Amino acid sequence: MIISGGEDSRIIVTSLLTGDVLIKVDHHRGPVNSIRIDSTGEFLVTGSSDCTVCLWCLDGFSLLRSTVLPSPVTMIDISADSVFLLAACEDQKLYLRCLATGTEIHTLRGHQGDVKSICLARDCRRAIAGGIKGKISVFDMHSGRLTRTLPANPSADVTAVKVTEKDDFLITASGDRVAYWSFRSEEANTKRQKSSSAESLHPHTAPISCLDISRDRAMAVTGGVDSLVNLWQLNTHELLYTFEGHIASVTCIAFSPSGLFVASGSEDKTIRVWGLNLSILVTTFKHQAPVTAVTVMYDGRRVVSSDRAGGIRVWAADTGTLIQSVCGPGRCFTVSSDMRYAICGTGDNQLRIIGLGIGPEEKYQVSHSQEITCLVVTPDSRSLITGSRDMSLKVWQLAGGKLSQVLVGHTDHVTCVAVAVLDKSIVVSGSRDANLIIWDINTGSDLHTLKGHLGYITCVKLSGDGSLAASGSEDKSLIIWDTKKGCSLSSIMLHVPVLGLEVATDLSRLALHLLEHKCMPILCLHNTPAQYVKLPDYVAPWSDIRDLRLPGPKRPHKRLLKKEVSLDSDTWHRKYGHLTSGMLTIIRWEDRDYERKI
Repeated sequence: MIISGGEDSRIIVTSLLTGDVLIKVDHHRGPVNSIRIDSTGEFLVTGSSDCTVCLWCLDGFSLLRSTVLPSPVTMIDISADSVFLLAACEDQKLYLRCLATGTEIHTLRGHQGDVKSICLARDCRRAIAGGIKGKISVFDMHSGRLTRTLPANPSADVTAVKVTEKDDFLITASGDRVAYWSFRSEEANTKRQKSSSAESLHPHTAPISCLDISRDRAMAVTGGVDSLVNLWQLNTHELLYTFEGHIASVTCIAFSPSGLFVASGSEDKTIRVWGLNLSILVTTFKHQAPVTAVTVMYDGRRVVSSDRAGGIRVWAADTGTLIQSVCGPGRCFTVSSDMRYAICGTGDNQLRIIGLGIGPEEKYQVSHSQEITCLVVTPDSRSLITGSRDMSLKVWQLAGGKLSQVLVGHTDHVTCVAVAVLDKSIVVSGSRDANLIIWDINTGSDLHTLKGHLGYITCVKLSGDGSLAASGSEDKSLIIWDTKKGCSLSSIMLHVPVLGLEVATDLSRLALHLLEHKCMPILCLHNTPAQYVKLPDYVAPWSDIRDLRLPGPKRPHKRLLKKEVSLDSDTWHRKYGHLTSGMLTIIRWEDRDYERKI
């Protein structure tokens, strides 16, 4: 069959044997500019001027996913492994997305001018763009960087680019010329760059102590007992950079919401901010005791950190300037999404909600009858959920610290709790009783009890839409659950107990933290039914930054008037008489006129 798209916004499927029209699809609201079929022949991708890219199943022509781009789409291409989607738009930008989920991976920058042709190499790593005035750019899709530009014919536009089957040659068409470029040299150059940079890459030689993944779920960062901070590519499981500078084990680590830097805290009483674009140390902030926790606020400009001495500091990420100092209890566990509150505790049965920012410092106290073991703040920054050794969970109002709900159902200590981004009513908790319970936060009722683990639950995460949950256990297993039906979908057995995990919002990628292990397994879930949810962006107004600065030393008020001096009449006439002599003369003449009238 032949599939075509036209200016009438339709997609028409025609039989190659009979010439009959099999189906007409009228979905796009603009001209269909580009069509691609994946290597398996099962899926069709269409790009249109209505700023959308649609993924279709060829069996029945059902729409699987529609991805919205910032500008009208001019052309698209798919990688050989059907993982990457590259789209060129009228805004002269190249957008790299995940084909299955539509997740944004990179915006390829560096090509100047309009894009006339694009192509993806067979190695599923390189992207080629041809443009006006003979410009040809080669990008690394995994890092999103421009790796090479080719000196083509500047008098004509590059109207077509194509890579041969084994990536031996790159063929470009420009004007009346067709040029062949050796593409192996590009791969060799990449390998040489890798070998030269491999000397500065050091995998962990001691157990990993902390990990985090970026908001776009493209990278992961780990800190280890060996004082190293490593940056990893989640798609390729490749070690990108090793940051060295700490002189003791790394205790905590956090990505900035923008993904531009990473903050790492250590036993050496310092927090270091690492820039990811240039792979350099941006700033260092010093504490008076070993650092226990670090969090980057949603504005990407402030960092909250705490140490063992009980000090909590808010400081600027780019300069290390102290903005606010709070004498809190021990450790800052988390910061609310609206950046107004920090939740702190010492590991006992009490937590304090501390206000950050404008006005006097607010402090609210929440407590359980026994030690608090886990907590989470809802994405809307309205509620705080705590779990305890007293086998219960409590829901608190973040503004005011009032108790709004108690969740009772576990038969042993509560060990972990998670909430979803979209479905704010669902809460999942794990316990030492080896069970997970799905709660309705509004009514306090338990919807499902998930049974399948043989040991106590150590961690749990929810997908962004709340449809899936992933849990790790002391029994060395990881299970994926359907929260709507209350059943398990998949499981995997590991050789080491799972301490924690970080997941993408659609659970397509999972990074695992294992007990006393120097490796970080990265799991890929294909055909996940969960919907990808873009985490909300929050940018604080400048007034928040300005008002959070520490007040400077008080200065004496300037006197508006000079010091008053008592003067007699002779001294006054000598010093100031010349200033008022004219006025006195006028007054005398007015007095004489007044006497004559009388």
